[in-house]
Amino acid sequence: MSDDAAILPETGERMVPELSAARIYWEHVERYKFACRHVVGKRVLDIACGEGYGTAALLKAGASCVIGVDISLEVCEHARAKYGLDFRQGDAMTIPLEDASVDVVVSFETIEHVTDPLAFLRECARVLAPGGTLIVSTPNRPVYSPESKHNPFHQREFDRAEFLDLLKPHFGVTHLYGQTLKAAPWWNWQSLSAEESFWRRIRGYWRLTSWLCPAVRSDMPPGLRANVCQAILGSNPPSVRLVNPYEVRKASRFEPYYWIAVSSVG
Repeated sequence: MSDDAAILPETGERMVPELSAARIYWEHVERYKFACRHVVGKRVLDIACGEGYGTAALLKAGASCVIGVDISLEVCEHARAKYGLDFRQGDAMTIPLEDASVDVVVSFETIEHVTDPLAFLRECARVLAPGGTLIVSTPNRPVYSPESKHNPFHQREFDRAEFLDLLKPHFGVTHLYGQTLKAAPWWNWQSLSAEESFWRRIRGYWRLTSWLCPAVRSDMPPGLRANVCQAILGSNPPSVRLVNPYEVRKASRFEPYYWIAVSSVG
């Protein structure tokens, strides 16, 4: 990895490790941390790879090979210069790979940006080998976009049922996960990490959680921005996972800000 590559500008469209807000940084770190569990020994495509830090982490996690694809030629050139890996310019709805050429497709915060989500998923299924896996995330519309809020970079957002219905035509089995839980009742363990948590009103709870888990702080501990791959590859002990608001967890009846699906080719 080269330290000489210029830093990409912060536009709000993609995560830039050196510049993005702490919440955005940690949400992306935890998504890639989750994906790393699924890539050992596999051929991996990171579609809409952005700056390239996640693609680099997937290779370091044990993937046999990784290709990053992004629609921006400038971003791909930056990623090649910084990480020295195979980054290709291409559209997510016409992926520049051969049929059945990868075992895992990683797609974080992509499907809501494309004009034709079904065409995008059809392309993901096309490039996956038999038995291959798609790991895909997207905002949960009812929580992420209340009536007064809209992300100008998004074409369309989905609720739980809409997201699962999109995946059904091309993927047989889907396991659904959530990230950044909005709220849970005080007696449920998930409330310990929820954004609207009863426990935050308890004196000393904030101090304890910020000591256990740096991700809950609004500032960034020194060195983390320069070592985003290290942050992705590091393991969280159980005490941190319990209070980490950005941990990817099995979907429950409580509403998260983001859905993450792990789907197998049907």
